[in-house]
Amino acid sequence: MITIKQLAKSYGNKPALSDVSMTIRRGEALALLGHNGAGKTTTLRLLCGLLQPSGGRIESGDPCAPPACKTSLGFVPDEPVMFDYLTGNEMVHFVGTLYRLKRDQLEARAARYFRTFEMNGARDGLIHGYSRGMRQKTAIIASLIHDPQYWFMDEPDRALDPVAMKTLKDLIQQFKAENKAVVISTHRLDVAESVCDRMVILNQGTTLFEGGIQELRKTTGLECSTLEEIYVRLLGSSQDKAHRSGVKSND
Repeated sequence: MITIKQLAKSYGNKPALSDVSMTIRRGEALALLGHNGAGKTTTLRLLCGLLQPSGGRIESGDPCAPPACKTSLGFVPDEPVMFDYLTGNEMVHFVGTLYRLKRDQLEARAARYFRTFEMNGARDGLIHGYSRGMRQKTAIIASLIHDPQYWFMDEPDRALDPVAMKTLKDLIQQFKAENKAVVISTHRLDVAESVCDRMVILNQGTTLFEGGIQELRKTTGLECSTLEEIYVRLLGSSQDKAHRSGVKSND
């Protein structure tokens, strides 16, 4: 379990996070929700150890948990970095060698994931010629190649077709079944509602809510509403209104 307490991050004089708290549990998928600029990407980068916090702390009873142990982490950034003149297969193998995977193990996993994402016919093509969706699938495969225990994804659903989206959902369910942890930042509320056990709603760099969908319905008094309807009521018309609503909760 990873516990985030009053996390803060500033870029110069500009605060990105001021008070973010949440718990990440093995065997669960946690959705990070919020408007653009709410602090989702910054939170994920702090969890990955790519940034250092300006305040607050990240605690874990698991010595193999990120950010202290990066080998246990799989990360899909919002803008994956690709080497355009490598093939998809070469890109994934390059990442695997960074984790010192044995060659036969690396080849078996790469073959399995390219097959899972229906990319066998494209794996030996140059990334330069890939569509956005193919690049995204390659980034997801690269994030999984070393069998991470914690899987963090920043809007991985962008550019994925419906079949690839179903594959991603299935992989998230598989991670949960294997007692691994998933954190996914997404604007796809249907994804958050269908595969995530809990959610954290961020607003202007603070935690507005943490808990499950049923708890959110009870807290807001919108017990017959979808997540989309609740989100729009909380944040759709005004972020200031959401900040005043006082729905912050802990599961």
